[in-house]
Amino acid sequence: MNIDLIEYNAAFAQEVKMDIVDFFAFHSGLVEAPEEEHQQAEQEAAEILKDWQQDCSALYAILRDGGYAGFLRLRYRGDQVAWIEDLYVRPQLRGQGIGSAAIGQAEAIVAARPGYTALCMDVSPRNEAAMRLYYRLGYDSVSLLTLRKEFGENRRDRKTEILGRAFYI
Repeated sequence: MNIDLIEYNAAFAQEVKMDIVDFFAFHSGLVEAPEEEHQQAEQEAAEILKDWQQDCSALYAILRDGGYAGFLRLRYRGDQVAWIEDLYVRPQLRGQGIGSAAIGQAEAIVAARPGYTALCMDVSPRNEAAMRLYYRLGYDSVSLLTLRKEFGENRRDRKTEILGRAFYI
């Protein structure tokens, strides 16, 4: 199996837009979001893709044996640390090492940039499959925690303990 990260171009536009919709729908589904949030994701996918091309991001199509398999977006924050902002492998292709290979290539891209010393990513603690993958790949240092205050109903039904405090995840 051959995995390549190819810089995004218009040839991948339709596939990446469809995957952006699925990506956000998946994350909304982690907290059982209402259907209107899924529809909103569909309406915003083209705008999101446009925004990603205009900020400090580097967007890549992930190819498996020459066929489109997903996307990876890097963002350079400052001059020492980059972030994997988004990683998506199509569901039917997961569990085949595609995400691991794409992350490895992203690490090589960032490490080759002068002055860059680390690669970080945010992950929802409810996305346990992603947490296991990233940990297995050596992402074992916690740098920042994002704390969230819900202004409406909190649809999170699970808690975890961090530093002796219970937080919803």
